[in-house]
Amino acid sequence: MKKNYNLLTFTFLLLTSLSVWSQITVTRWNFNGTAADAVAGGTTSPSPSEGNGSASLLNGVTATFASGTASGGSSDPVITTPDNYGWNTSTYAAIGTENKLRGVQFNVSTVNYEGIKFLFDQRLSNTANNTYVVQYTTDGSNWIDAETFTFTPAETGTGDVWYNQRSVNLTSVSDLNNNPNVAFRIVSAFDPTTNDYRAARSTSTYGTGGTVRFDMITITAETSLSLLSFENQNALLISPNPATKGIVKLNQLLSFDVYDYNGKKLFSVQNSDEVDTSNLSTGIYFIKTDSGLVQKIIVK
Repeated sequence: MKKNYNLLTFTFLLLTSLSVWSQITVTRWNFNGTAADAVAGGTTSPSPSEGNGSASLLNGVTATFASGTASGGSSDPVITTPDNYGWNTSTYAAIGTENKLRGVQFNVSTVNYEGIKFLFDQRLSNTANNTYVVQYTTDGSNWIDAETFTFTPAETGTGDVWYNQRSVNLTSVSDLNNNPNVAFRIVSAFDPTTNDYRAARSTSTYGTGGTVRFDMITITAETSLSLLSFENQNALLISPNPATKGIVKLNQLLSFDVYDYNGKKLFSVQNSDEVDTSNLSTGIYFIKTDSGLVQKIIVK
């Protein structure tokens, strides 16, 4: 029997098929600019080049912007400096202290995405540590080790080395899907064989001034939920949306949290069908119910 599909059904099937075979960039930092002092966001909180999110330094780490093409370069397709810079971090912990505490952090929202992966390029100086752990959080406070990147130091002869497209596959972590409160960390950790920091080159001695340069920090998704979860998203309706500051109505009584675009929880509401947006700045926010439904609200 011949089957007929309307345009909406065909579009749905086509986009579903495409999402299975391609990776979607949710957020990316390439740290590029026309000069080192022109990289958007500055050294303490550089802005993403694609998508939305925030970056920060952890526990005393300092940073500059330095060449993304030196020593063979990162995976950034831009091949000149400028514009290709990397986020060059230093001031790491002293021997025997602060295991997995110093490094960098990236906050993102994965609302409307599922099947999350985290990728990055990393350049280590001779005296930098040889071991780093990627951690993630789904609630902004509890951190989980995802993967450790380490190696046995060898004399490179040429000094600083890039380790490009390091990848952490988190597609099995369902709590990272459709979540406004996701963040990732790359932190310096004790070498698993010596249980302390270890220089990245065998003929060097680990030092707190060793530099760790990052580039092409990328969060990807396997699927966009904008169509796949159409029915579930419609279970939570907001009116008006976009909203002028004031009371916004929901279509049912719910308990929910309100987050900003960077995943920071602003406040909670219990058993209500209203959201008071009077004190919110103009921008995009997310409502996440106790049952896991997430809906975007725009405040004008």
